[in-house]
Amino acid sequence: MKILKYMIAATVAAAIPHGALAQNVPQSPQPPLDSAPADAPAAQPIKPLAGDIVYDKVGEQIGTIASTTDQQVVVTTPRGKITIPVASLFTGAKGLAINMTRGEVDAAIQSAH
Repeated sequence: MKILKYMIAATVAAAIPHGALAQNVPQSPQPPLDSAPADAPAAQPIKPLAGDIVYDKVGEQIGTIASTTDQQVVVTTPRGKITIPVASLFTGAKGLAINMTRGEVDAAIQSAH
């Protein structure tokens, strides 16, 4: 008798229309993700060079680039050296910057040792 009740319950559940899942809601038009507004400046690729100063996200100096490749830079800081992906760098108010604080960079260097 229990099996019959479960079979009936499963049949009823399967027969319920799933209309709530297929609603047609008009959406506001969205611009394509790969297009920038006409008045936005084009993003310039960053070309870090040895000797460039790197700043943290609040403008404090982290260190100086010791070496660079297409993919990463090695930055010499008072606490040691740290390798940073070029993709993590951006142009800040003072120059090249990374979205970390100086304390976070120092902690990362410390934890690596």
